[in-house]
Amino acid sequence: MDKLKLMLAKGLFFDRPRLDLPPTVYESSAIDKGADLEFLTQLWDAVRYRTLLDLFRKQIKREDKLFCLAWWLYQEKVCQPEDILGNEELRRMAKKKFRFLSFSDLYHAERVRRCLPYFKKLLTDSRTYKGDVSKLVKRGYKERAILAASKKRSAVPAACDWLAGCDDSGSKVDALTLQNAYSRVYGPKRRSAPKSHTSQ
Repeated sequence: MDKLKLMLAKGLFFDRPRLDLPPTVYESSAIDKGADLEFLTQLWDAVRYRTLLDLFRKQIKREDKLFCLAWWLYQEKVCQPEDILGNEELRRMAKKKFRFLSFSDLYHAERVRRCLPYFKKLLTDSRTYKGDVSKLVKRGYKERAILAASKKRSAVPAACDWLAGCDDSGSKVDALTLQNAYSRVYGPKRRSAPKSHTSQ
């Protein structure tokens, strides 16, 4: 259980994307695509650098500064969070964050999370093809997944509906149970941009 909490905490705290998306130059608006991209990249790097400095300056406690440093260096693929924070601190953070969650909450939430990329792509393609099942099947989607995603606005309820109908463990888990577990572990407050690890 402790190992699972540690794995989820590491993903929750440090697997967030960068502060901003890298710049893109569109053909229709570019005068010199190479030069435009170079300029926008430099501008993006400068803005990101200033944003990181502001983030560090806002942290008062030493442990919060270390958390931000660990998050940033992990995002830049320099080192692992425990290289900055230490294993014991990371375990303490995991226990504190997930102290009220049961094993089943963590297990169900992780099952949902792993399905989300598939259903996000499915929902995007479904809008493109206006829900045409035959065209979506030709693109490689399973028919039962398409039906689970129909009339859904987001990937989470679609994934939960699909998982509720394919539990191979022998125990039936309904979609609401799966969705509640996902919300408790990966809810909006837990997915927000980092301020400090004490405020999450």
